Amino acid sequence: MKIETILVIADQQDKQQKALTHAKSMAGKYAAKLHIVAFCYERLGALQHYNTTGVKSSNISDTPQTAIKDKILLAKQNWLNEQITQQDLDDNATSEVVWEKDIAAWVAAHCKENAYDLIIKTGHRSEGVFYVPTDWHLMRNNLVPVLLVREKKWRKKQSILVALDMATQVKSKQALNQKLLDAGITMSNSTGMPLHLCFSIALSPVLKDLGLVNKKTTMSEARTRMLPVIHKMLGEHNLANENIHIKTGVADKVIPSIAADVGAAIVIIGSVGRKGVKAKLMGNTAESVLALLKTDVLVIQP
Repeated sequence: MKIETILVIADQQDKQQKALTHAKSMAGKYAAKLHIVAFCYERLGALQHYNTTGVKSSNISDTPQTAIKDKILLAKQNWLNEQITQQDLDDNATSEVVWEKDIAAWVAAHCKENAYDLIIKTGHRSEGVFYVPTDWHLMRNNLVPVLLVREKKWRKKQSILVALDMATQVKSKQALNQKLLDAGITMSNSTGMPLHLCFSIALSPVLKDLGLVNKKTTMSEARTRMLPVIHKMLGEHNLANENIHIKTGVADKVIPSIAADVGAAIVIIGSVGRKGVKAKLMGNTAESVLALLKTDVLVIQP
């Protein structure tokens, strides 16, 4: 995974500016160029006010809407410039402020016209099942890896966890496994954080209760079968077998559990990108994991 150009989404609601902090750190580690964008949008035509006689007016003031928009944009640009200066990024980043309600759509269009290796954004993970937030749209619709940051910075003695789907027989998902692994190796080498890998084994509780499958035997057989495959995928990168974790269960429970066990600062996971009603009702493993993880998440698509 190469990281030469990074798109950073600045969020005024994030008082710690975690996305900018991570972007600065990664730009230093990878000598990457940053483009920082902030968004603002107001439905000016829908806003109303009461004049001095108590009559509701159709405009928020006598000021033309274009002038109000320009004032909002200028205020946002001044805020963004201040954040860039505080992070000491004036000489290392370009920036812009965009008047746009649909952030994910703008990012998708922008990335089609400009080559980026990574998008960094503060993660927001508390929305309900029938509301698809910007984070989910970015994971589903963008071919650029997305780093959703939770912590302000990575601390020492933390690790990197890569979640693999070793059970898949689909060629595109097997290729995605390699992309995830390559990203983990790249980040481990640049940060000095140890690399851990994990995958889950689906085990029917019904068959287990009937004594038709044995959990210990299943895991032992999986390690015997999968470890040579994983080491081949690792190439020249040496990784101890104890850093390869296997658990039985569903992925969206197994991954957060292992992340807690190994003290992960970041989890690297793939997203197949379901869309439409099916995505809203079923979701993706990556999106289910987001609700339970307490770490940063790097989401990569096929």
